[in-house]
Amino acid sequence: MPIDINLVTLMLAAAFLLPVAAGILRPFSRQKIQYSLGTILDNVEFLAAMPVSIYLTKKIFFERDNEVFRQIYSWIPDGIKNLLYGKDILIYITVVPVILIVLLLILRLFTTPFYNAVVAPLSDKIYSKVNSGGSLLKRIIGALWQLPRAVYISLILALLLNFCTYYFYSPTLAKWMNDSVPYQFIYKKALYPVLNSNIAKEIPVLLNDSFSSLRRSAQVKNAPVGEQAAGGLAGGDMRVIRYFNGVTLDEAVKSTPEIDETAKKIAGREIDSRNKAYLLYKWVSKNIEYDFDKAARISTDPKGIPSGSIVAFSTRKGICFDYSSLYVSMCRAVGLRVRLVTGLGYSGVSWGDHAWNQVYSVEESRWIDVDATFGNSGADYFDKEDFNVDHKYPTVQGEW
Repeated sequence: MPIDINLVTLMLAAAFLLPVAAGILRPFSRQKIQYSLGTILDNVEFLAAMPVSIYLTKKIFFERDNEVFRQIYSWIPDGIKNLLYGKDILIYITVVPVILIVLLLILRLFTTPFYNAVVAPLSDKIYSKVNSGGSLLKRIIGALWQLPRAVYISLILALLLNFCTYYFYSPTLAKWMNDSVPYQFIYKKALYPVLNSNIAKEIPVLLNDSFSSLRRSAQVKNAPVGEQAAGGLAGGDMRVIRYFNGVTLDEAVKSTPEIDETAKKIAGREIDSRNKAYLLYKWVSKNIEYDFDKAARISTDPKGIPSGSIVAFSTRKGICFDYSSLYVSMCRAVGLRVRLVTGLGYSGVSWGDHAWNQVYSVEESRWIDVDATFGNSGADYFDKEDFNVDHKYPTVQGEW
């Protein structure tokens, strides 16, 4: 029976254990202790400065919620702002190191005198105490000595993995990261709190190619001759019936009198198409709870799992496909043109199969991107300016 090895867990374990093992195996010396203390001080500086750097980057480039951050942003040349606009990961990769270096230089003004006055004399005292102990004590202290370094290396590796999955779509790596207990712990405890922007969410995406694989198989078995098998809408007025999570798209967007009445009540007397669409988006994103258990089951085997508008409305739970189907039903009930779109979405950990909507603004003569699923995470995903940061490869599956 083959052993299922999670390489992400293996890499993180190695990153943590190797420094600890080195601390056990390498003999102690006065210079070694002095170097180790200096390294600990460097790691503390880094661990203190890194979250501050990310926080300042987020405030300056994304939130700008007070005059200080708005003023700093205004000093940035327009060419740089245009280059970085809508590219969250690129902003973090380029801006955070710059701010980090500045903060470390400032900290070094204080830590260098501290090192000379405290750390160097302390290393002599520690060496005298440790040298008088036995071999086992020296090895235990050597291991403990390396713990800050081990934590530091593990955090850096987890951060690099997070950035890597954004730029290089790899379903295998994404699955390892989602299944890795150490990575998920680091992500939730360290990465998510400081990367809490467009690139960090609590809403997952599907990692088993649920939509496209089912779509391809359904097209091969059921698509009449002459219908277009590749994404989007079929030629003329004929639409390809595609299967999602075991149901056809037409079945998924079916409505009920109760859904229609609810949609009409939400829209009220609103006439503007954009405003009506937004009111429906807010209701769906706030009143439908994300079904994490269903997402896990769908990622294993989507067959036989009830999905679509009626299921989402009656249970008040669902995954991205259910959110999108319900939004279609409600938009149709109030006379809005709407699309169901599939592609890749970024969960903050990985890219994966995702579904969202586009709704037509008559007043603006354009289609508006809408993602009620990601809207459930707290951010506003109705006509979001940088919507393409965490959505890519959109394919229109149906238009009504």
